[in-house]
Amino acid sequence: MHDEHLLNALENEFTAVLLHARQTLLRRAKEIHPDLQAPGYRILSILIREDAQQQGYLAESLQLDKATISRLVKQLEGQGLISRVTDPSDGRAQLVSITDMAREAWVSSGQAVRQRLHDRLNEWSADDVQRFTDLLHRLNENINAGDPTPNS
Repeated sequence: MHDEHLLNALENEFTAVLLHARQTLLRRAKEIHPDLQAPGYRILSILIREDAQQQGYLAESLQLDKATISRLVKQLEGQGLISRVTDPSDGRAQLVSITDMAREAWVSSGQAVRQRLHDRLNEWSADDVQRFTDLLHRLNENINAGDPTPNS
């Protein structure tokens, strides 16, 4: 069993990292488009990773209702960040895709985030960076191990 003080210190540091990550996400969203909010950013992140998707898939992935996704998609489309076309495999559905403009802004903002991280870790030794990477990987592998799946 770990010391309560040690676990409290870890929780405080982890909370600080999460708050910084949220601030970075919001800053990056604004670099992509001045009116882009966190939920829209999350949609773009799915479309970057997984290419064109149906709105139902986006709703399921983000655990949002279809009406919310529909409003977000319409807003993102109005901002020129995504486009919609009829899904060739299901004429009743539409595929949502990220626009070239949004993809370029995503890549550019990602480079800026990586540069800021590089600048902050520049004074760390290679061993410290590797150890930190290994510990984060271990945490990420185990973080959901005991959690129930979303629909169970």
